[in-house]
Amino acid sequence: MKPVSPVLSELARRYRARHAGRTGRGRRAVIEDLEGLLRAAGCSEGDARAAAEGALCEAERAGVLERVPHHPRDPEHIAGIRVRPEDEEAFFRHIGEAAPSETRTALATQFAEAMEIPVPEPWRSGWRSWLDALRHAALEGGSVEPLEREAGPGNAELLALLPRVLAWRGESLIRFVSCVLCGDSKRLEVLSGRLGRALGSITGGAVTSLEDVGIVRNPRSVLVHGPLRLRLDEAWLDLGFLQGAVRVSEADIIRATAVETSARRCLTVENETSFQELAQLRSGELLIQTSFPGSGTLALLRKLPETLEFHHFGDSDEAGFQILEDLRGRSGRDFRPLHMVRGRIPAEQEALGRPRMPTWPFYDPVVGREGADTLPRS
Repeated sequence: MKPVSPVLSELARRYRARHAGRTGRGRRAVIEDLEGLLRAAGCSEGDARAAAEGALCEAERAGVLERVPHHPRDPEHIAGIRVRPEDEEAFFRHIGEAAPSETRTALATQFAEAMEIPVPEPWRSGWRSWLDALRHAALEGGSVEPLEREAGPGNAELLALLPRVLAWRGESLIRFVSCVLCGDSKRLEVLSGRLGRALGSITGGAVTSLEDVGIVRNPRSVLVHGPLRLRLDEAWLDLGFLQGAVRVSEADIIRATAVETSARRCLTVENETSFQELAQLRSGELLIQTSFPGSGTLALLRKLPETLEFHHFGDSDEAGFQILEDLRGRSGRDFRPLHMVRGRIPAEQEALGRPRMPTWPFYDPVVGREGADTLPRS
C-alpha cells in the first residue's frame, strides 16, 4: 500500500477534531481552507504541492471528498476541501485509517468488556458505574479522562491495574508493588497520577491515591533523636537512651497511648545530612527530620505536649519557607524558623557547616536581616 499523502493525513486529523468527527452527530460538512491545509501538511510549494493537489484530485474522483472552488464560474481555482459526514467511513477507508465512528465504538466496547473484570467489594458497583459512564462518553465523543480516546494497550494496562490496586492489602513500598503488578519497579510511579484520578471516580472520593490503599513511596515513619518516650501496651519505650537517630513507624506512634519528652524544644530539620550532624551533639532537644511532613511526622507532632516550643531549621530558599508554612498549617503547631534567612546564598542549610556549639541554637544567631533568626541563646 502506497504511503498516505501528508495533506490527506492532515485533513483526517482536522476532521477528527471537529464536531462531526468527535461526536458523530454533526450534519454539516467539514470544510478546510486549502492553503491553510497545505501549509499545515508541509506541502504548500513546489513538487510537494503538486503531489498534494494530485492526491486531493484522486480522492475527489474516488468520491470521498470535494474540492470547493472560489466561485462556481472559476472551477480551476480551489479555495477549500469539503468532507461530508456521510462520506466519513469512505474517506478514512481511502487513506487506510479507522473512521472516528469505528474508533468510538471500539473504545466503548473496551469499557464495556472491562465491566466483567472482578473488583473487590465495596467497589464493584462504583467500578461498573464508572465504566458505563465512560462507555457513554466514548460513544458521544465526550471526555474519557484519565483514559485515552482510543482503545489500545495504554487503556488496557490501566483497566487491568485498577482492580488489582483496589485489591492490594497491607502497606508496601511502591516499587515493590510495581514489580509485582507491572513487572517494572518504576511503572506505578509513572501511572500514579492517572490511577489516582480513576480511583477517585470509582470510589466516590474515598480513595484518591495509591497511598490510600497502602502503596507508599516511603515508609510511613519518622526519624527522631532525643528524649522521647512512648507508652506501648502498658510499657514505656524510652528512645532517649539511644545515641543515634531512630525511625519510628506511624503505626507505633498511633497506638501509643501517651507520648512524653523532657525536651524544652522540638526542632524539625529539613535535610537528613544536617539532622545527623545535630543528632551527634546529644543536646537534649527533640529533633525530627522532615521536609514536607508525611503522615508519620504529623502523627507524632500532634501527640507531643503543647508546652513545647516548635522550631524548623530548613534551607533558606523559597521551598524551605514553603515547608515551614506547610508544617505550621498541617500540624497546628506554631513553628518558628531557626537559622533561616531569606535571600541567603548559598541557601542550603548544609552551607552553615558543622554546628559551632553543642547547645541551642547550635550556630551563632544571625541578626539584623529581614527574615533572620533572632532567637537568643540559652
